[in-house]
Amino acid sequence: MALQDLWLEGIDVDAALYDIRDDDTQAWEVRALAGASIGIDPIAGLRAVIELSTAMERIVRGENDGKAQLASILGRAGDDYQRCLWYTVAGRDPLAVATSFGELEKLMAARAMLWVEADDRGLTPAKADNPYWTTRPEGPPATFSDRFELGEHWTPFLPSELLPED
Repeated sequence: MALQDLWLEGIDVDAALYDIRDDDTQAWEVRALAGASIGIDPIAGLRAVIELSTAMERIVRGENDGKAQLASILGRAGDDYQRCLWYTVAGRDPLAVATSFGELEKLMAARAMLWVEADDRGLTPAKADNPYWTTRPEGPPATFSDRFELGEHWTPFLPSELLPED
């Protein structure tokens, strides 16, 4: 192992998430999403954020399949990480939420790259313990349909067929 590799040994890949969570100059939504992501598996977490971010972007762009993708994500089996992220910011300004997911995606990508780089060099990075105790959803099972309604604050972004009927 080369001397220049040693900085990766024991590096805390959650450090940037802690910094963003605790930085009161950051948008509230970004801080909340960063805090909810501490301890999540770096690779699975990045994939989960990309998937949720993509659904959000599609909804904001007015694409019909965005709501179906979000409903599929929220209704699937697995831990509650993606549901946690969505419900942390649900009901807030759509552009702020989409932007916040974009910021989280960048943080999670950098985190995953550090994790992979350290692992490739045979080093052991550090991260907080996974906050989820189970790989199954907690609480009553839910069924989601792409026919759910978004609040009035989504009106500028949605095509008329996705808006609630009067």
